[in-house]
Amino acid sequence: MTPVFLIAWREYKQYILSRGFLIFLVTFPLIVILGGGAIGILESSKPVRTFVVYDQAGGYAEAIDREIAERERHQTIVAFDAYLEAAIDKSKIALEDLPAPFAPGATTQSRRNAFFAAGGVEAARAAVQPYLKSGVPLYSAPRRQFARIELADPIRSAATIEDAAEALRPFLVGAQSYPGAGGGLFAAVLIPRSYNGGEDGAEAQFWSNNLTDPNLEIAVSRALSATARRKLSESYGLSPAELDALADVDAPVKAYRPDKEQGGGELEDIDRLRSAVIPAAMTYMLLVVVFGVGNLLLTNTIEERSNKIVEILLSSVTADQLMLGKLIGIAAVGLTMPTVFLLGGVALALSGGGSEMMQTLVGVLFSSWFLAIYLFYFLCAYAIFAMIFLAIGAVSNSLQDAQSYMGPLMLLVFAPLPFMVLVFQNPNGLVASILTWIPIYTPYAVMMRAAADPPIWEIVGATCLMLAFAIVLARFMGRIFRAAILQSAPPKTKDLIRLARTGA
Repeated sequence: MTPVFLIAWREYKQYILSRGFLIFLVTFPLIVILGGGAIGILESSKPVRTFVVYDQAGGYAEAIDREIAERERHQTIVAFDAYLEAAIDKSKIALEDLPAPFAPGATTQSRRNAFFAAGGVEAARAAVQPYLKSGVPLYSAPRRQFARIELADPIRSAATIEDAAEALRPFLVGAQSYPGAGGGLFAAVLIPRSYNGGEDGAEAQFWSNNLTDPNLEIAVSRALSATARRKLSESYGLSPAELDALADVDAPVKAYRPDKEQGGGELEDIDRLRSAVIPAAMTYMLLVVVFGVGNLLLTNTIEERSNKIVEILLSSVTADQLMLGKLIGIAAVGLTMPTVFLLGGVALALSGGGSEMMQTLVGVLFSSWFLAIYLFYFLCAYAIFAMIFLAIGAVSNSLQDAQSYMGPLMLLVFAPLPFMVLVFQNPNGLVASILTWIPIYTPYAVMMRAAADPPIWEIVGATCLMLAFAIVLARFMGRIFRAAILQSAPPKTKDLIRLARTGA
């Protein structure tokens, strides 16, 4: 077996010690960190969306202002709660013990009123500052997103909705600069005189040249709906305060699992991570890593074949040893990347530098069978697809030759992706069972179902079928590899079946 491990070490060292791989290991965490920071910078630098309201019906411009103000207050408290989760030193105080109304909780109308009546952001900063972790900056409220500006004279004097829309058109398309809109006029809301918020009235109009940011349109729609509800409630004899009280009702519901004995069966965040987030993330990682290293195997085999390096290698080892060495070496490359990131996460969690979420994830991974399941099914999926990639590389003199085989293979491999949502939502349903019994999809289906307690007989049976399929496939693909690797001209497609059957 020494030649096999020499080949495997050669393949492993070729990629692991390459500059590109080392740069990737260093830059990937930096890219994640810088990417998160860049998103925050882009969000903070996004211009304020300015808009105008041409309100013939009367009262709706003020309603839109109220809705946007409430939206900003809601976002301020949501962001403050998220800040507390990351910034408070739990050894000093529990989050629920923070002074009201600054302790995290449901962002209801009554809490918003209490939060800002108690002093708003400035008072919240002062209340939580003694309990912050060392070096954590004070809370900063989110930037304002929308600003209504007054109508210019030509639009204010428009007699009809149509005239107002025509007058606003050059400002909305950027042909003219609107007074007071430094970044350009983002949108216009046109409300006809006969608008009443009901089906029997006219429709309000939202004009904007930007179709990718619907937040203002949503805020306007909610404001108009809220105003229509207020008017309807007044006709029923309800006051605005009573309507707000009704809208503030939020009936508490707790989720339980019948198969969980700890804590009376009540679901916690860790349970949702274990049953949904981690299996989905590991399935995605499995797919990415398998096909990443499979492509390495393909390009490496084509390069060695086209450069005649394979002839030199086969003068010292057999084709079977070369094939097995390549499989082991590239598999080790595929396991190195997630192993490095996992060890980095463990080190960060143990040192206390990671977030509670990271510490929880590490705890779930090492207190369950997820890592063992991932390793086993990674090797199974890799064995299946690596043999296919090896055979394709053996019968191709260039990447262009390989593309004719890769197209149908990719269609076959990614065909079940639209159904993976169904597996995620119903891991023991019919679609999940069907995918589990198809050998090339078994690893991904089982990973998605790992935390849902699928029938053990089904998993064992499907896994045995997958292993049998992998052995048969390895036999056929190995024959193609041995027969074609030294041929100067790649065999034609019609000859592949003969090579798989006889190897001659």
